[in-house]
Amino acid sequence: MTHTPKLIAALLIAAVSCLPLRAAESIDMRKRTTELQSLRWGMFICWSFSTFSGKEWTPGVKDISFFKATECDTDQWARTAKEAGMGYILFLTKHHDGFCLWDTKTTERKVTKAPLGRDVLAELRKSCDKHGIKLAIYFSEGEFGDHKDYHPGGYTPEMKKAQLKELLTQYGPLEYIWFDTAQTDGGVNHDDTVKWCKQFQPGCFIGFNHRPPAGDIRLGEMGQPSPLTDLRGVGPNAGHMQGYTGYLLAEFTYPILPDHQGGAQWFYSLPEHDNLCRPAAKLYADYLGAVKYGNIFSIDLGPDYRGRLRDIDVATLRQVGELIRNPPPTAADALSRGKKASASGTWAQAGYEADKAVDGETSTRWGLEVDLGQPQRVGRAVISELQYPRTRQFAVEYLDGQTWKPLAKGTTIEGTKVLDFAPVTARQFRLNILEATEVPTIEEFGVYPPAKEGR
Repeated sequence: MTHTPKLIAALLIAAVSCLPLRAAESIDMRKRTTELQSLRWGMFICWSFSTFSGKEWTPGVKDISFFKATECDTDQWARTAKEAGMGYILFLTKHHDGFCLWDTKTTERKVTKAPLGRDVLAELRKSCDKHGIKLAIYFSEGEFGDHKDYHPGGYTPEMKKAQLKELLTQYGPLEYIWFDTAQTDGGVNHDDTVKWCKQFQPGCFIGFNHRPPAGDIRLGEMGQPSPLTDLRGVGPNAGHMQGYTGYLLAEFTYPILPDHQGGAQWFYSLPEHDNLCRPAAKLYADYLGAVKYGNIFSIDLGPDYRGRLRDIDVATLRQVGELIRNPPPTAADALSRGKKASASGTWAQAGYEADKAVDGETSTRWGLEVDLGQPQRVGRAVISELQYPRTRQFAVEYLDGQTWKPLAKGTTIEGTKVLDFAPVTARQFRLNILEATEVPTIEEFGVYPPAKEGR
């Protein structure tokens, strides 16, 4: 058989990607830190037994056919990540239930023995390479209860090390490992785990979400953007990070699913929750925060029973990608910048007095009015809410003669919200808070020219 040069090159690349990685003599970790920071944000994929239980943790499952997926679309995951302007995918390789999403030789408790019968990690590696996305992995160090229920002989330190060696030598370069110590450390302490991993990929960052702190990446489960030394961004596990000075980079993560009743949040929940999703504006605001502080931001998504991302997740991430490629105007561009502003007490209607903004009553309405000084053409408003979600219902309005008319309406603001509407020419505009759980903390309200005219 005759091979074309392109085919030979493709075969060589494929062969090289399957070779074990050799430890370099020395790694410039400052350069590696900059490389990871340049990834900015990524997709955290959680897909395992909990997808099918509808619970965050799923102990006691002995029959691996409980993972009943027969389809998986890793190409959709990587393609969506690319469309969202993401730099990497963080993939759950094993949760606390001990079920491995790669073709491990350490146990029969793996996806290639389940109905799917495919090495999901290997497929994801190929999809990431195809779309120019980097790969990182999540790994649970310990497992539920009596480990002998899951593996003959139990889950041993040797098994943990063997699994990590497979992951670090058979699936190409990994950007970082997100170690979850929610159960145990698997019999290998954190310092020794770091040393074990670094001998295979010295440039792979290592982080742990529970004490003792170790490694070089600070993990922020349910965290938020923050400077590397500010542990307030870490989330509930901040106490586990105190007193450690070895971090070079900070990561934070939370689910794209907002709080809800019933079902999981980090994994796919239930079909009745398929329309629940955090707004693109919040994700974009936290993306900007990550860029500001040099963090990386991992937004968690749970593929459904077919191994596909929910339609609402794909649409939301595409919106964020568009905001990244075409950023909304800054406050400096606002027509309203530096113009006369007043609180709702200047309005005649009862219930709009200025003190309603600070009276502590959640049932009262409040508004913020801006006077541009002369009529100007406006087609966009940007609202930033400092503490959220407080606002539950709002409207942007303009004064037409003696009548306030609506331009845009919404429910929650949650960070920064960009609203485009049919352009109007007017002098006075207002943000009208109609319902809130607490006194709103509006950091910025700006009106702008129509999007195309303002760029």
